[in-house]
Amino acid sequence: MFGLTECKRTAIMPPDEDLRRPGASGIPLPGTEVFVIDEQGNRLGPGSVGEFVIRGPHVMLGYWRRPELNAEKFPRRDGLFAELRSGDFGWVDDDGYLYFVGRRDDIYKERGFRVSATEVEAAARKVPGVDSATVLAPDAGRGAVLVAVTERPPGEVLAEMVTQIEPFKIPQRCVTVDALPLTGNGKVDRKALAVLAEEDFRVG
Repeated sequence: MFGLTECKRTAIMPPDEDLRRPGASGIPLPGTEVFVIDEQGNRLGPGSVGEFVIRGPHVMLGYWRRPELNAEKFPRRDGLFAELRSGDFGWVDDDGYLYFVGRRDDIYKERGFRVSATEVEAAARKVPGVDSATVLAPDAGRGAVLVAVTERPPGEVLAEMVTQIEPFKIPQRCVTVDALPLTGNGKVDRKALAVLAEEDFRVG
């Protein structure tokens, strides 16, 4: 199923439909409308990745005393009906089934496609011999970089990821390390990883 705090459950998968539509998150509940928009707010057709917008009786009217955020997240259609700009990205098929790709801060664009860093990292971790992995989004003229904790050669890691996700989602570069650097809060230190990736690029 698919849902958010701001609208509770939005879509649910009918029994056994997941066997016919692997990866789908369900179809909108009765009275609920879900569609996809681009960065300019234009509505996109089936198969195009964009931000999910949700309309229906269970969408809340807004946050308490947050008018600026409400204007961004809950714009009013015809001045009356609130529609939720979810911050979740994905696509809808011809029959209205939702396919979740990732959150706004998880998505980056490369080679004209929207890619979920979480999906890429999950695919890398499924490669035998890869203990952990993270993705550095494109920045300052360089493409996305996969940083993997593994003893396997970078080229082998990227090659085997083809069995997990579509080729256009696989970063063009991979850097292997003994361990991912962490911040004081225990999160991946992406600044330190960016330095490692840049050093690897200069050496290569």
